[in-house]
Amino acid sequence: MKLHQIALAVAALATGSAQAAALNPSLVVYLDGATATKQTVVDVASYMCAGHTGVSYKDSTGKITGVFCSAGMDASSGLATSLKVFMTKNNADGSLETFDRALSRKAQTKVLDDANCDTATKICGTKLVDAHGGFSDVDQNVWIGRGQFNPALVSGGYTVKAGFAGQGFGLAVSTKLYEALQAQQGLIVGAMDDANRPNITSQQYASILSTSGGYKYDWSPILPGVAGSDAKYLNLCRRVTSSGTQASMDAFFLNNPCAHAAPTYGMADSVRAADYPTDNSNGMAVFEAPGTGDVLNCLSRRNKDMNDSATGTPTGSSGALENEWAIGVASLENADGKADSEGVANGWHYVKLDGVSPVEDAGQRQSVVDGRYNFAEEMVLAYRNDAPANVKTYLGKMAGLMGDPSKVAPLTGIFVVPGASSHSAYPNRVHKGTRFGNACSPFALFE
Repeated sequence: MKLHQIALAVAALATGSAQAAALNPSLVVYLDGATATKQTVVDVASYMCAGHTGVSYKDSTGKITGVFCSAGMDASSGLATSLKVFMTKNNADGSLETFDRALSRKAQTKVLDDANCDTATKICGTKLVDAHGGFSDVDQNVWIGRGQFNPALVSGGYTVKAGFAGQGFGLAVSTKLYEALQAQQGLIVGAMDDANRPNITSQQYASILSTSGGYKYDWSPILPGVAGSDAKYLNLCRRVTSSGTQASMDAFFLNNPCAHAAPTYGMADSVRAADYPTDNSNGMAVFEAPGTGDVLNCLSRRNKDMNDSATGTPTGSSGALENEWAIGVASLENADGKADSEGVANGWHYVKLDGVSPVEDAGQRQSVVDGRYNFAEEMVLAYRNDAPANVKTYLGKMAGLMGDPSKVAPLTGIFVVPGASSHSAYPNRVHKGTRFGNACSPFALFE
């Protein structure tokens, strides 16, 4: 028996097999919620480690992330420097899960298992836990208004932190649609500079997104006179209903649930995959994605006339390139043209919205903080009141660092809410205006 075990061990070493190990942290913080801030949370957690350098981990899908402060904590963390913290966050579903799973405990959250990590590959196994809290792209009143959260169901109470930072969002299209828009608008086809970035209007996207939109069958209303615009499928790559990104676009483009109250009832519902058959027989296809990365993959795969199956089978029934034009929304944390899951970059790009580019600077936020681009939300952090004291301290400091423009290397797509800091002092990071923590309120100048 022992000889057999030794033989297995030798074989494992010879093949470079991954070896699971326990990280043995002093404190573990379990988070859920927004996928739009996936990298931002990792960056801030890493900054809180000694030397501002944490060790990043993920699961085999890349949708669950973690940071281990293996050398202890930085003073900015608010915790004892000798403490070794492992923060792990679920990025598979969306902002609602901060309230639905983490706070209301309707289900457990899948996170990294710190007792089962490969320190060489930085891949961990997973486990189910009761999360301490999480981030949301929109405030809790949006989820209440959508009928998806009831605060009374949170036993023991919870704390919400708002007014620290926000996230911009952008309309993204497949590259071939991007180039068709450039040709239609008299721009240099294939150029990726901001002067040649094509434009889509809020009204055009609202018509696509809304169930009551004026057109759903082809691209000819947006690209009149362009060859093939009446034959290519209108592909919408959207998020699931638990997504804060989806809630953000519903609020911004469809006034949902903001205009739900009588006597206006001016809100509109967003179209879903179930509203249209999968064979594209009526000219529209809707793909609902659990994560931001899934939306970007959808755009990129449509650009290659592929569906989302592992085989990449073309979806055009006639064999023609009918499926290449697609549109969706992604958080500005994602770099323009970011590579898809197959490692192929530039399969999609952001467009201007109502004539304003969301990515005119490397930080992808300048037009937001200047008050010229309004498709942005002020995020919130929420956690259960029965969370351990050290966890609550950690989360409070995390929110504080996101809202401190003098800390952490500038976070892509993230802006600071004015108040403690001013736009005049930090013109590249602090917003001129604020929604005052209310996603249904327009931005108003603060200074």
